[in-house]
Amino acid sequence: MMPSLPIWQFDVLLLVLVVLFAVVALSIRNLMGAAVVFGAYSFMMCLIWAGMGAVDVAFTEAAVGAGVSTVFIVSTIYNTSATMRSRPGGMAFKLFIGVVVTLAGVFLLSALPDFPDWGDPNSPANATVAPYYIENSIRDTHVPNLVTSVLADYRGFDTLLETIVVFIACIAIYSILRIETAKSKTDEPEEDIATAPPSYDPSDSLIVRQASRFMVPFMQLFALYVIAHGHYSPGGGFQGGVILGASLILLAISFDLKFLLRQWREKPLMLLVASGVCLYATVGLACMFTGGNYLDYGSLDSVLPNDRAMARSHGILLVEIGVGITVMFSMLAIHINLASNGRFDRGL
Repeated sequence: MMPSLPIWQFDVLLLVLVVLFAVVALSIRNLMGAAVVFGAYSFMMCLIWAGMGAVDVAFTEAAVGAGVSTVFIVSTIYNTSATMRSRPGGMAFKLFIGVVVTLAGVFLLSALPDFPDWGDPNSPANATVAPYYIENSIRDTHVPNLVTSVLADYRGFDTLLETIVVFIACIAIYSILRIETAKSKTDEPEEDIATAPPSYDPSDSLIVRQASRFMVPFMQLFALYVIAHGHYSPGGGFQGGVILGASLILLAISFDLKFLLRQWREKPLMLLVASGVCLYATVGLACMFTGGNYLDYGSLDSVLPNDRAMARSHGILLVEIGVGITVMFSMLAIHINLASNGRFDRGL
């Protein structure tokens, strides 16, 4: 008889690495190195989520935490400094933060005895909520991926508000960083030497340009698959939208920001960010106009093919497309603002 795999040893190893990377990311003075360590931290968290069976969460952690978030940090460092500067009185502030974090940790740990044991079948989530989803998801929505059916159907209002949060975050970053006096044209004259970009320009590398040209179509094809196939496998609008946004960010990094802005100008970009939310909300309104409740996709059977269950499946696909559009162009707009320091002219 084959011995059981000691999976707990891998869990302990990953936990140790996560704590180690977190401490190093907080203590290292070189911010570029801290960004790299933070990406490694996110990748370890991705492995932990996958080991727990939360594959969709692991997918999101890999795309957002280890991928796009690291690019955002690097974009911010590009316009600031790569080295952390010490401040007078810094040790007292660190001690204060340490005390606050310790007290918060003790408070959270004190609540653990009130939670059910890990995997307890008699806990409320496992005894009532989860069995209903497992038994009725296929019948109600024709969506084998329970995560997609829960997020886009049973919890459709919550996902709509999450999409709105992404939109509001994009608008907030845009409002804070955007410089009103800067022109959005991509053919404006070169700036003076004091504000000139670094001497190394990735767009001078033929290898980088051609490699990105080769990779971007495959990234976008995979992202479309993730959105369209999120009903049957891990993925969905959020993950696919992040990958689509990352493909365009790759073009901005491998060529330059002006190259990207020639394809996606400022005003159309912000309109596209809002269009995803509008598509999601419009699907909900269409449900009401066809005799159902808001986001009750089953009522769309009069305009979508097949029965009510398949109409719910198609309705989920429509709202996932809306989520993907908002996330994709939000990621792109955030990167442009961070990389150009709000000027929409040049940057990382």
